[in-house]
Parts: sequence; C-alpha cells; structure tokens
Amino acid sequence: MITNIFYHRHLMLIIVWSIIFYSCNKEDNSLAPYAGTPALSNLVVEEGSFNPKVTWVGGEVSVLGVNKGSKAALDSSLVWLIHSSSNNILYPVKFGKIPSGAQDITSQFGGVLKDSLDEDEEYTFWVMKAEVWNQAAANPNKEILSDSVAGSAVVVSGDTIMITPFSFTRASKKLNVYINILSPRSLGPLADLTVETTTLNIPRIRWKIKAAGVTDTLIAAIGLAKGSIYDFSGAVWEVYSVRDSSGTSIYARDNVISGPVLVGESFPNTKTFVEFKMENFERNNDYHIWIADKTWDKVNRQRFTRGYAYITFRVE
Repeated sequence: MITNIFYHRHLMLIIVWSIIFYSCNKEDNSLAPYAGTPALSNLVVEEGSFNPKVTWVGGEVSVLGVNKGSKAALDSSLVWLIHSSSNNILYPVKFGKIPSGAQDITSQFGGVLKDSLDEDEEYTFWVMKAEVWNQAAANPNKEILSDSVAGSAVVVSGDTIMITPFSFTRASKKLNVYINILSPRSLGPLADLTVETTTLNIPRIRWKIKAAGVTDTLIAAIGLAKGSIYDFSGAVWEVYSVRDSSGTSIYARDNVISGPVLVGESFPNTKTFVEFKMENFERNNDYHIWIADKTWDKVNRQRFTRGYAYITFRVE
C-alpha cells in the first residue's frame, strides 16, 4: 500500500514538472492578424445565369458589390451592394440572395437594386475586406482598383482608390446567357434558310422554298453539323422521313417535316439517326443546318445540289 502511495505521488510530480517545463519552453506560434492570409483573387462569375453565383480565393469578406459597366465604384452604377460589419460573407454568393449577417446597402451610394442581371450587359463584380471598408466608403464616386500599395492598405489618389490585393479584388464580365448566332449565310437551290436563337439556347430554323416549280413547303430531311462543310463525324442532329415498302425502310423520300423547326425535335413518320445532345452544341464553334426534300439524291451536298439547301453560322 505504501508502495502504491509512493508510486502515485511520484507520477503526479512527473506530470506537474512536465507541464511547467512545457509551458516555459513552448514557443509562441500565434500569428499577427492576417499574416499568411492569401490575397483576394480568382473571382469567378457563374456562366449561364441572370443570377450568377460568385466565388473567389482569399477567405471571407465584408462587402460584395456589382456595378454596371467596367468599373468598381461606390456610385450610381451599383446594381447590388451587400455589407457585413465583419468578414463573414463566405463564397459562393448568388446574385440577389443576401447571406445571413449581411444587408443590402445599394441605395446608400445612389445605386438601383436589380432582381436579376441583363443579357449582353457588362458588369463588374468585386469583394472587399472589413479592414478597408470605412476608408473606401468615405470616398464614393471613385474607381476602386486592386494594387500593391507601399506602406498602406488604401491610397486615395485623384479619382481612384487603390487597395491592396489582400483586401480587394474585382472582375468584369459581359453577361452572355443566350447564345449569339453570328454571320449566317444561306446557300443551296431548294430554299432560303434563317436561324434564330431561343430562350432554350437551341436554334430555331425557318425556310422559304425558292426552287422553281416547287410548291410543297414540307421537307424530307434535316440536320445540324459542326463546321461549314458537311462531315458525318461532325453531325449533331439528323432526322430523315421513313416509309416502309414491303418490309424495307425507305428514307428521305417523303416530305413530312414542316417548319419552323427547333433543333432536337422529333416528327411523325421520321427516324432520328443522330440524337441531339446539348453538350455537343458549343459556343465559339461554326455550324451549319441543312434541309432536303424528296428530290434530293441523298449523296451530294454542294451549294448547287437539287433539293438541298443549308445555312452556315457561328455560335458564341
């Protein structure tokens, strides 16, 4: 029993001395505020949305602003400005949805709040840390830039405010939710074609028959392909009329498709040989849409081929 008491006292003594020794020799590894904090950077705006999500690198922020145009500023070009008293706004932030702990202050600087952004308009998105907000807010109507400022986090010079990248970053973006169809060119003797975009981001095709002596406005086949010259490997969508003849399928010999047509549609009495998939229809590519009537030879695709016509265009 005496041995056990001695053992326990000895163990406690070792623990106490270990704590004292560790405390005396422990390094102070605490960091100064923001030391090692990454700079605000890589601000990214979601594609394909009028209420895009915004993300960035550099941690939580105190302010997120959106200006119409190419400049970040606390002025009447603001369409959204949210503020939190401390750095607690965490990405992603969806335009128009105020995060918990933040409030909308767009009108305080003459801005007009928008519920959603507009097609083909340029906007500047920016985020800012709490440490520089008061200085920026005291200097409205000046362009805010990200710059390495010697000796200070904020420098006001003339009509600009320069803020260290550790506390501010911005990015300008032209909103392009809907595809743009550029440089259309209709060729071929059968018809004049037009192509237009839709809110589905899928082209709509119209045609006006112009071939001499042809009064039927229906067609027998239609397709969409990458490039300005047909190659089956680039086919994105192809539909042919089909007829059963004594157990044999005969294609593109009956005019059954009426316009206008939305790419990807299916039609009675037809067979789809290439199904349309949205992921195969990409921006920054050249495409062409072709049509043919029952007189087409199903082989040739030149601009003078009988019963055939096509339109080339670029998608951006």
